[in-house]
Amino acid sequence: MFKLSTAILFSSIFSVKSSLRGFDEKEHRNLNTDVNGACTVSNFNAAVGSTKLATLLGTSNAAQQQTILDTKCAAALEPSVDLVTTIEKGPQFLKNYLDGGSTWNDNTKEGTNYVLSQDAAIVNSVYNSQASNTIFGAPDGGSSVHYPRYFSNFYKGDQECRLGVIQCCYTDARDGKLFSGNTDMCALDMTGAAKSNHIKAMSMTYYDTTGSTNQAYCSSFAYEKDSFGDAVKYNSLFHMAMKTNLYDNGLVKNIPGAPLCGCLEQMPIVTNSRCVKAVEGYKIDNSGKISVSISWQNCGDMATYYDTLDNRTDTEKFFVKEKIVGTGQCDAAADSFMNDRMYIKL
Repeated sequence: MFKLSTAILFSSIFSVKSSLRGFDEKEHRNLNTDVNGACTVSNFNAAVGSTKLATLLGTSNAAQQQTILDTKCAAALEPSVDLVTTIEKGPQFLKNYLDGGSTWNDNTKEGTNYVLSQDAAIVNSVYNSQASNTIFGAPDGGSSVHYPRYFSNFYKGDQECRLGVIQCCYTDARDGKLFSGNTDMCALDMTGAAKSNHIKAMSMTYYDTTGSTNQAYCSSFAYEKDSFGDAVKYNSLFHMAMKTNLYDNGLVKNIPGAPLCGCLEQMPIVTNSRCVKAVEGYKIDNSGKISVSISWQNCGDMATYYDTLDNRTDTEKFFVKEKIVGTGQCDAAADSFMNDRMYIKL
């Protein structure tokens, strides 16, 4: 009886230890806590608790914790993959797509051929595996070795988009998707997008909106310099242009003379542009490692949203409103555009 009881006792102790060990291992393996908002001690405390955070960071001093978090979050926001690499098609294909060409824009479904969900399957795969947790760097793919600023869509001279707004505009949809526009096209100075439209001479377009409304669909996102939105802007481009607009909604075809996607400065004057906003977030695991966690939300109309940005100047806000002029303002904006170039409408 004693031997049996002892065996049962040892068996019970072993079982309890095994269960506890299994629980601890599982907890250690699976802990990857979401942190909502900016990289601050208060947000991380809210996510994991102050005691746990002190253990993970090795200090309970709030100032020291913030310094450590700043370093870890900055490291998490460093680009780790070229945007070109994500789609596995090379720089020429991506540049062509962003200008409004490529099979993604040009192909039309024919039976079982040219099905977008198959032709652009890489988009959905990358979106589900990397887009929210891996920082995409500026598209290059080795092109800058021979062609500096090859991805001219995102540069004005040597600077990236000066207004901090990247926009995509479409005029059609493919694979049976219904095209529904949200903006009128007013006018376009094509000189700023010469490396997309391949027109070297000074040129412009004046669009006739008579009897036609919402001929195009535009969406855009904005960011302030050195902000979270700035760090993740090419993730936002992937989310907006390739996942939402192309893969999900089948939107294709650029406004003639303009890039499909580019700095707002290169895009046409339009009445409206849907606004997409990157939402800041992080994850922290049981070792204290911090990674990024990006989500996106609708922020209304871009011109209205841009006006709320504290770190954009009144001059920048003026120029954004000159590019996104508001419903009913297209004719006046187009006339002003032509008058500035010494043309008048008779």
